[in-house]
Amino acid sequence: MTGEVKKKIKPGSIELHPEELAIVVNYEVQEVSVETQQVLSREQAVKKISVKTLTDKTNVPLLAGEIVEKCKLIHPSKTGHVEELLYQLQQRQAQSQSPTKSAAPQPAQQVGNGRAAPAPTSPQGGSQQRRMNRVEADAQEAAELRARQQMQASQIFKAQQKQYEQAYLEHLDEYMEDLYEEDMSKKVRATGMISQLFRKTENFETLLSHETLLQTLSRLMREEMKRSIDLCINIVSVYFSISNFSQFHPVIMDNQIGALTMDLIDLEIKRTEHRAAEEGISPAMVAQKALDASTGQVQLQEREKKLLALIQKQDRLLYLCFYLLLNLAEDVGVEKKMKKKNIVVYLVKMLDRSNVELLILGTTFLKKLSIYKENKEKMAECRIVDKLAKFVPVRNDVLLMSVLRLLHNLSFDVQLRDDMVKNGLIPKCVDLMSQPRFQPVVLGLLYHVSMEDKYKGMFTYTDCIPRIYEMLTRVQELRNTPELIALAVNLTQNPRNAEVMCEGDRFDKLIRRAFQTCDELAFKVLRNLSQQENFGVKRRFGPYIEQMVMLLKAPDITAELFVEVLGSLANLYIPEFDFLGLVRKHDLLQFLATYSQPGAVDDDILLEVVMFVGVLCNEGTAPLLVQSGLVNTLFVLMGEKKEDDEFVLQIAFSFNKFLMYDDTRLALLNYTQVVFYLIDLLQDKNKEVQKVADQCLDIIMDTDEEWAVRIRNLKFEAFNQEWLEVVQAPPDQVMAGRHPGGGNYGMDSGEVDYNDVGDYTIGGQRVMADFDDFAGGGQQWSPGQDNYGYEQDAGQYDEEELRRGYQM
Repeated sequence: MTGEVKKKIKPGSIELHPEELAIVVNYEVQEVSVETQQVLSREQAVKKISVKTLTDKTNVPLLAGEIVEKCKLIHPSKTGHVEELLYQLQQRQAQSQSPTKSAAPQPAQQVGNGRAAPAPTSPQGGSQQRRMNRVEADAQEAAELRARQQMQASQIFKAQQKQYEQAYLEHLDEYMEDLYEEDMSKKVRATGMISQLFRKTENFETLLSHETLLQTLSRLMREEMKRSIDLCINIVSVYFSISNFSQFHPVIMDNQIGALTMDLIDLEIKRTEHRAAEEGISPAMVAQKALDASTGQVQLQEREKKLLALIQKQDRLLYLCFYLLLNLAEDVGVEKKMKKKNIVVYLVKMLDRSNVELLILGTTFLKKLSIYKENKEKMAECRIVDKLAKFVPVRNDVLLMSVLRLLHNLSFDVQLRDDMVKNGLIPKCVDLMSQPRFQPVVLGLLYHVSMEDKYKGMFTYTDCIPRIYEMLTRVQELRNTPELIALAVNLTQNPRNAEVMCEGDRFDKLIRRAFQTCDELAFKVLRNLSQQENFGVKRRFGPYIEQMVMLLKAPDITAELFVEVLGSLANLYIPEFDFLGLVRKHDLLQFLATYSQPGAVDDDILLEVVMFVGVLCNEGTAPLLVQSGLVNTLFVLMGEKKEDDEFVLQIAFSFNKFLMYDDTRLALLNYTQVVFYLIDLLQDKNKEVQKVADQCLDIIMDTDEEWAVRIRNLKFEAFNQEWLEVVQAPPDQVMAGRHPGGGNYGMDSGEVDYNDVGDYTIGGQRVMADFDDFAGGGQQWSPGQDNYGYEQDAGQYDEEELRRGYQM
């Protein structure tokens, strides 16, 4: 072998190691002749990257970034694929380990015969599998979209290159010479031939190493962009080909192509707006008329044909420009520069055009930008929701999905959610719930809208509730559909929606399904239904209360399910239900007493226990409540949780129930200081707490004359405490305006103190003496062409491209 030889490394596929916790990178080592650039030999090689520190708590995106940064064989564009492989390794590792259950805290105290109630346990894992499914689906969708966009770019190149012959690398110098010609047609041809050369990656090394090629193209674009749209398409396509490789982005930025591309977009948008203002016709209107003409409905005039040809070329140019910028936006710093040059405004204006692929690219780019607050606010200013609403629904599934994902991102904003509702997106999105492909993003979008109480009732008049019911009873694992359960929980907070959910035999099927699966998320929906004030809904639970209690006491119940079942029972005050029989049959009070001790369980469980005790209290169960010690326990708990308004309110409500029956009332009045606690609660900042405390005291006053007199005195003292302190204070302190509490009852707080500048203070408050002083410094306020700009003719429009690219 003669001549100089150099080695090249060509990266290959990235995959999982079949056995070890590692990622395998395949690559090829080539020996290439420097003179002829011919590959002399190839050798396959493998690099193994071990990730022994990978656990279920590892930050996978961060680890993937570190691997890509350290391994030169992996291109940064493959970061998403590496992240997906790491998630698969996590799943494989989790499956290799035996699953265990972690128990919730055991109640600290035992009651009755010394038996402690079984503690709820945590649910088994499975989040890794769910996350993997979602990651794989998103990665596949992103890959399909990327492939579609690349295909569209290829179609643009083919359409543009029809007018040119085959280009050869050996003729590069000839093409370069034509760039300096005065004849515009020669410049256009030269740029078209160079664009052909850049479509082949094997030419990159020669082309990018040329001393003046890229600089000449950027200069030509800067100077001639207003004269020829074909010239602009050819030059932008060159830099677009380069932008597909992240390592060449600095080359593009060095030639200021990003700024030039933004200027070119601005120029084409202004031309479109000027043409629309002069002729009263938009690109969408022309495209629609052309589609009608293709079916024989109308006849296009020559001027309209010429305009359509121009619009098609303009759409090709805008597509390449925005795709180029999207590639460059991988760098957040570059993206910020684009934002300063109004990239958001330009993209929103693309929504008025009718080229499907341009719309898909525009919405994809907007979705990427919408994660930043400043961009989202600019989109709101441009009334983006009004423009997007017309695409829901649309026959092109890819465009519809891109629009829905953008709307989902925007729906985090309250103002934009209002705009979505005004544009009628609720019924439109409900109709899309039946299509599996759109379900996750549509459910997420509707969930965000349903967070507003004022919009929950609007779902009643759609098919949303029946469809949610069908999905709840059909889905095997609700944890795999977090958007569905979140939407169901939100909507069932509305009384009318709850009634619709319970219509016919829906409620019975739903609760039977919940018992069958023991899914805490299903019981979360049932818990919302149980909170409704409508006794018709509450009574639907009656036949299932005993079964719920049995589930509550099951030894293998999970902590999450325990909370939901107990919370549902705590809402079910049904006057005619036989709670006494339930308590006796299942020894329920002793069971609850175990969990009611302060510090025995988490506060969320303890709060539900307090509420359930209040529900159970009636004339028959009152003696048993006293025997169980729950009356005294709740009083002690009141002191422990005095800073927690929710606990205080629920305990006060339970006291309200206790005071209605003789046994529990006597236990409270004789063995606790409950009256004094209730008097203190009359001064609580929470109005609901005050209200319940006042009701409790009224019951005591109505049932016990002796306590009635004492409560009146205590109330008087509580409401007139400051006056009583003044009355009881010595005379010399009263005259001095002081009392033992330290307050001022003299005239000190109202003294008027004038200062040198004409202002004065009353009780420490500064007041202007002369308002005319403000007048001097203020200000008076009062209310306040045939070639379409190109030298070259656009030519004839493409009938095939019209049908392929503008039919939605």
